Amino acid sequence: MKSKLLFVLASSLLLLSCGSGGGNSANYNEEVSIASNGATTAVSLPTDSVSSSFSLIDESGKEVTPTDGVYSIISAGTYVASGKLEEGQIYVNAPSQVVEIDLQGASLSSSSVSPIFAYDCEDLVIKAKKDYDNYVYDNRSTDYSSSTEETVGQAAIYVRNGDLKINGQGSLSVTSLANSGVQSKDNVTVKNVTMLVKAQNNGIKGNDKVTIEENPTLGIVAGNNGIRTSNSDKGTNAQHGYIHINGGNITINSYGDGIDAAYAVSFGTSVDENNVTYTPTVDIYTNIYSSYSYSSSTNSAKYAYGLGGNPGGGGFDGGGMSGGKSAEKADDSAKGIKAVESIEVNAGNIYCYAYDDGLHTNADALENGSTGAANIDIKGGNLTLRVSDDAVHADGTLTVSGGTLSVAESHEGLEGKNVVISGGTTMVVGSDDGVNASNSLTISGGRLDVTVSPNGDTDGIDSNGSISITGGVTITRGPNSEMAAPLDADGSTKMSGGTLIVVGYAPRNLSTSLQKTTSSAGLSSGSHTVTVGSDTISYTNSYSYSGSTTVYGSSSATVK
Repeated sequence: MKSKLLFVLASSLLLLSCGSGGGNSANYNEEVSIASNGATTAVSLPTDSVSSSFSLIDESGKEVTPTDGVYSIISAGTYVASGKLEEGQIYVNAPSQVVEIDLQGASLSSSSVSPIFAYDCEDLVIKAKKDYDNYVYDNRSTDYSSSTEETVGQAAIYVRNGDLKINGQGSLSVTSLANSGVQSKDNVTVKNVTMLVKAQNNGIKGNDKVTIEENPTLGIVAGNNGIRTSNSDKGTNAQHGYIHINGGNITINSYGDGIDAAYAVSFGTSVDENNVTYTPTVDIYTNIYSSYSYSSSTNSAKYAYGLGGNPGGGGFDGGGMSGGKSAEKADDSAKGIKAVESIEVNAGNIYCYAYDDGLHTNADALENGSTGAANIDIKGGNLTLRVSDDAVHADGTLTVSGGTLSVAESHEGLEGKNVVISGGTTMVVGSDDGVNASNSLTISGGRLDVTVSPNGDTDGIDSNGSISITGGVTITRGPNSEMAAPLDADGSTKMSGGTLIVVGYAPRNLSTSLQKTTSSAGLSSGSHTVTVGSDTISYTNSYSYSGSTTVYGSSSATVK
């Protein structure tokens, strides 16, 4: 999505106002909320009060002398930056060398170029030193994201050739009024630092790869995508286009996609040098569910709400499922997490409130000429999704083998070419089909609990091909209509193991010779239990259903 947004930060959480004489061309109140699965916690930086004269000192103690406000670094080493630099730049041109810039109370701004720009290096390391607050302002009004000019930069912190690594125990605020916040044409790695990024374009972009690991606190407000990669080619050493989230507390408010990978996204853990393991907590809000309001008359968006606020909804409890959810979504892509090859969740706590799909894979063409597999694999972690369209959509195979997946609000809950449930706990609320497979649905383990409205043309579980149940616990609900059912397959439906609880009317194409228990109990709204042998299965209905409760897999079950 190419943003055409008027980026106005105008709330108590992030405030942009005109500066007055002697300061930056803009003055910022540096405060943002970092969320934890929908419950925001304020994390703030003090207002930029850096006033001392700027200096850049190399590791020998010698000051770098500027030329027309440009401080040039042409050799490897560690450089300490402190003080206020207005209408200036730190410029790095040290091919095949590692340059580290230690920020110790620095404030850098420019209205003509990237304030920090590495033209060529092996690695540019930006370290926010402990006990220091640092600020970088890209005050340009021109969008350089498509520019072929290689001397101005496309972001507030920009690496044209080389990897960008941002770390440290201090804090860093990055603001870009027309461009991206942080970008490298190669790889970007962020760890441990407290960093706030506010950008009209992308928040963090690594053309080849983005890695977030260990224990950073990261807040992103972006007029385009929150975190993005754009190159899906196979490099000489590795496949490009990955986004790895392996630690940290991360909140993304984006008008476009929260996380957009040209190849694949993975969530896992990371281990630091002290053998401490970190697990990520990621909260994503997109489009009108983020910090923006949208005006169709002006084709613009304004930052008008606190981070994580739900415009017109009274926060996250304001919407709910009453009345059902239509497939209303953004005109441009505003997905929570998007990739072409795969999305893999091994660990982490993920909360997504998207005005589009939550997790989404497209079987699009890759730069190497092949087509992405478009698979989604949930192996662990805890996911809570509230979305306007599909909660989890895979053009390929959608697999849930572990973890907890809670779809609190959706149009369709789970959708894939093939859907495979082999473990974990999956709870789905959908206003259309709860689970939809275009080819096949296989359930061999775990727990799948599906809720749809008792009214309307909605299937609890629907396969355009076959359904196979060999294990696990499946609970599904649905209305009585000619084209809808709690369990519906156009092809064969086979069950050889597990427990299937159907609340409502009879499934379509399910064998009548299966062992089953039919009861008039378990249909009302509220809590119910099904006892099969020594096992008790509890479930809760959000609505009252007509028909009966049928337990397949046992002829002596007790329903209460």
